[in-house]
Parts: sequence; C-alpha cells; structure tokens
Amino acid sequence: MSDEVKGKKQEKKDQSLRVQILVYRCMGIDLWSPTMANDRPWLTFVTMGPLFLFMVPMFLAAHEYITQVSLLSDTLGSTFASMLTLVKFLLFCYHRKEFVGLIYRIRAILAKEIEVWPDAREIIEVENQSDQLLSLTYTRCFGLAGIFAALKPFVGIILSSIRGDEIHLELPHNGVYPYDLQVVMFYVPTYLWNVMASYSAVTMALCVDSLLFFFTYNVCAIFKIAKHRMIHLPAVGGKEELEGLVQVLLLHQKGLQIADHIADKYRPLIFLQFFLSALQICFIGFQAADLFPNPQSLYFVAFVGSLLIALFIYSKCGENIKSASLDFGNGLYESNWTDFSPPTKRALLIAAMRAQRPCQMKGYFFEASMATFSTIVRSAVSYIMMLRSFNA
Repeated sequence: MSDEVKGKKQEKKDQSLRVQILVYRCMGIDLWSPTMANDRPWLTFVTMGPLFLFMVPMFLAAHEYITQVSLLSDTLGSTFASMLTLVKFLLFCYHRKEFVGLIYRIRAILAKEIEVWPDAREIIEVENQSDQLLSLTYTRCFGLAGIFAALKPFVGIILSSIRGDEIHLELPHNGVYPYDLQVVMFYVPTYLWNVMASYSAVTMALCVDSLLFFFTYNVCAIFKIAKHRMIHLPAVGGKEELEGLVQVLLLHQKGLQIADHIADKYRPLIFLQFFLSALQICFIGFQAADLFPNPQSLYFVAFVGSLLIALFIYSKCGENIKSASLDFGNGLYESNWTDFSPPTKRALLIAAMRAQRPCQMKGYFFEASMATFSTIVRSAVSYIMMLRSFNA
C-alpha cells in the first residue's frame, strides 16, 4: 500500500491536518502527494494568476505615489503582502516533496510511539487540537481581512452618497491602470480582479503558514513524549534499563533532527515574514491612524490585526519549539536517575548537556521568539508616529 493511500486512510481516523488539507485543496493541491499526480493544475493557475498579474499595477502605483505618503503607504502595504505570499507559496512548491515526506515521517514516528507507549495518544491529540484551533483562528482572521478589503470601496461609495458628494469609484487595492476606472464597464472587471488577487494572497499564505503550525505542534509532541517516557523510565538496572534510555534518547534525537530540518527550510520565510511584516505594519498602521475614526479605517485595522497575528504566531511557534526542546532537560532531572545503574547515569550526562542547547527557529539574523515580536511592535509604533509627522 502506497504512502499516499495510507495517509488518506489515517486522515479519516484522526482529526489532524484538516484545515491544512482544506486550504491546499482550495489551491488545487493534494497535500498527501509529493508530486502533481493528483493536483488540479487549472485551479492552481486560476488562483495564482490574478495575483501574479496584479503585481504590475501595484508597482506602477508605488512609482506614481512616491511623493504622497498616505497613498504610498497603502500601496506598499499591499505590494509587500503580495510579494511575501508569492515567495512563500513558490518556496513550498520548490520543497514540496521534502515537506510531504516530513509529514509522513512525523506521523509514522507518532504512530509508533502510540504502539510503544499508549499514553502518548493523549499528548498527540492535545497538540493536534491546538494546531487545528490555531489554524482555524488564523484562517478566520485572514479571511476577515480579505472581506474588509472587498467591502472597502462600497463603504466609500455609501459615505459619499450620505454626504451628497460626487461618487468616486475606488478599488480594494491601489493600482495604476491604462484606462479610466470611473467607467463602470472598466471598473467592474478590475474590481473582480482585485478581489481574486486578495483571495489568492489569503489562500496561499494560509497554505504555508498553517503547515508550519502542524510541524511545530507535532515536533513539540515528540519532545513531550520523550520527556514523559524519560520520567516514567523504570530503574530496573542492567541492559534493559540502558536500552530503555537509548530508545528515549533516540526519540529525542529524531525530534531535534526534524526541528532543525524545519528551521532550515523555513529560515528564508521567517526572515521575509518578520522583515516585510514590520514594514507593512508601519505603512498600514499609518493608514489606520490617519483615517481613524473614518469607517474606511476598519479595513486597515483588520489588515494590521492580521499582520500582528501572523507575526505573533510565527514568534509563538519558535517559542514553543524552544521551550519543548529545553523542557526535555527537566524530564531528565525528574526521572529516577538516582536509582539508575552507573552506565545509565553516564549516558544521562551526555543527554543533559545536549538538552541545554535549545532548538531555535531563526531568520538568519534573529530568532523567531516573543522577545523579537515585542521589539518589532514597539519599533513599528515609533515609525508610525514618524510617518504621521512627515504627513503633517
């Protein structure tokens, strides 16, 4: 039986990867397959195409509004979000075989642990429930930001009608086009193009980010199982005791290897996520502060909220892996090590030294952690104030 068939059967048995599978299906991709054999390329093309093409009017708009801080900040916020999304999804496509293989590897390790130690099932279920809750919340937040983007032009039209002003047709995202957008015949297809581009950006971002959540929580499950097995390792002495310790340490080593592999593949994404999100928060936060309490500011508030949530979750994922890997050291101290035989104690010394070095998710120059998140938010607020002073 192939890995793909096994994966789909296991999908029916447990509740993990539900959100991830759904968003990848929206992109026409079968997450269980390392190849395009079961994909729907036409759906992938239809979803990605509008966002690729949309980069042209956004770049033209950024060039045209270079001296207008308010319009430039709105344009750059959307441009950076689109660029980040495209890079994320293309990187997944490039490493697809490795990512899918990693999913199967993690699930095989956890299934084996359940057979060896049935109590592991509870730990795995708790971690998968947390993963699905986080993925679902993340999906709703990004979906809400996309809905606000689609409704923003209608809010402007309604406000203009109430005030008795001349109605000016606007688009969800700034762009420069070679035709008059005030002509309905041109405006309607361009508006639909904007909405499709927003849908593409949201869906592709959810694909890559929600997969990171799955990897993070399940690697944490491996570390937690290793810790609990270590705490409950019986001090029976002799070869049996040492072999039991070796099995726990091998499980911990597998968790370390997978965590390092994930950190390596996601390193460029973490760097771009933090760097571009910081710039986006500055530009979009400026728009929200500048328009408040105008109802149109709700879109920018939702946009900033989704960016902050994305940054927070990336930081939280890095913090979780770091804490779980360090926590295995506590399991060594909580074990019955005083009753272990001398050979087992000598092996514990090596394990204790390795456990002091945590797994870290880095973006080349910085670590994805709550401390980094706090620093970015404080800096972004300072830059928003600076942009407001320039605009004044």
